[in-house]
Amino acid sequence: MASALVFGYLAFALVLGIWAGRRGSGGSDDFITGERSFGPVLMYFVMGAMVFSAYALLGTPQRVMAKGSDAFYALAYGAVAFVPIFFFGAKVRRIGAREGLVTQAEFLGARFASRRLTAIMGLASLLACVPYIVIQFKGAGVVMQQVLGWHPIAGAALVYAVVTLYVMFGGMRGVGWTNVLQGVVMLVVVWWLGLAIPEQLFGGVSAMFDRVVAERPEYLTLPGPAPGTSDGQWSAEVLLSILGFTMWPQVFMKCFTARSARLVQHSAVVYPTFLLFLVPLFFLGYAALLLPGAPRDERVLLWLVSHPQLANGELMAACFSLAVLAASMSTGDALLHGGSSIFVRDVVMKGAGVQLSERAQTWTLRATVVVLGVLGLWMTSLAGSWSLVDLLLLAYAVPVQFLPITLLGLYWRRANRVAAEVGLGLGLGCVIALFAASKLAPGLYAAINPQDLQIGVLGLAVNLAAMLALSLLTPPMAKSHLQRFELE
Repeated sequence: MASALVFGYLAFALVLGIWAGRRGSGGSDDFITGERSFGPVLMYFVMGAMVFSAYALLGTPQRVMAKGSDAFYALAYGAVAFVPIFFFGAKVRRIGAREGLVTQAEFLGARFASRRLTAIMGLASLLACVPYIVIQFKGAGVVMQQVLGWHPIAGAALVYAVVTLYVMFGGMRGVGWTNVLQGVVMLVVVWWLGLAIPEQLFGGVSAMFDRVVAERPEYLTLPGPAPGTSDGQWSAEVLLSILGFTMWPQVFMKCFTARSARLVQHSAVVYPTFLLFLVPLFFLGYAALLLPGAPRDERVLLWLVSHPQLANGELMAACFSLAVLAASMSTGDALLHGGSSIFVRDVVMKGAGVQLSERAQTWTLRATVVVLGVLGLWMTSLAGSWSLVDLLLLAYAVPVQFLPITLLGLYWRRANRVAAEVGLGLGLGCVIALFAASKLAPGLYAAINPQDLQIGVLGLAVNLAAMLALSLLTPPMAKSHLQRFELE
């Protein structure tokens, strides 16, 4: 049953994605932005399904078992994560349409009149995408191993062959329509399992939490089970996620796909309703916590839905496999699509100054999707010992460095090219140096960062201080240039 559902789902997603792509002009603007034509339904599912990845399904229950209520950080940051886009998203959509800009780095490079800034942002964005892509490949591989008994790399290769094909030939429209399918599958399956499993095993969600209070109360409050999560550490993770959320290039770029500037704000307002998707995952994490023999890694939910005490266990396992694939694919396709757009527009065309015809640009975008898919598969084979949580937090440390140039660039007329380039360079350099120290010289890293704060937050502090100081010490850009970005 499970194998039939998985193969049927992959086939349907492939056909839907390619069909959606045939509805547009097929040019580079259609590939990258869907010709700025997405309505409220597409925007809702693109935003929601894109954000909730394989990490959400596999990593959230794992985090409940490992750290208890520390896992609630996802609700803490998710509730306000799109507030920045509510304020700047409409402005980005309006200016982007007027100036013909389609990527985050292209937009900010134009604001600061810096090809160098565009290239640096493009390369940094690609660097950040790699660990996040690996998360999606790992999630798909775990499911295919469980369902078909395949090696995880082989399973991930099959799933992402499908994703690569519909992104190549469907572009942004293919990503959007498959995200609707994937979002519906995720919401329906996860809520069904989140209510049905506690009911069958413990007599309901309330009865399950009564047992948690009696048997594992430390899992319901911070600092949680030993060694625990300190208040500073937890707060830094929440802060990093809030600040970095809308700075992800594939998230930022969705401002350019909306039908209107007002629709960007509408999408930011309704997005938090998608957080309801997380609630049953917490239920399932606590359910596994009470059962003997539950694994403590990302396989825990696949183990739970196959538990012998459950009725319809085979159906539950099959449906949950579809939900994990949907979550993996809905984020993975956005990363492959966004990564190809960034490489071609930001690194090749803007950064290196290579001129491409419309046809050459479209086919280079498609070829880059394939290259990123192969790179993701190769990196997955090398990252077997990394946890999903580690990969996600590492990935967030880079895009959060784009926050100062985004907000100051949009709202402060004194922010200029020198300040943007130096600030971003120092922030990214700090992140890379701290990450290297944490792996190669743990003692030095502990001395530099005794509170074990997220490296992205430390890099952000350096970045922001440098940009503010240099903006005040150097002259602003020409008024005629600032008028193009609504700053005069």
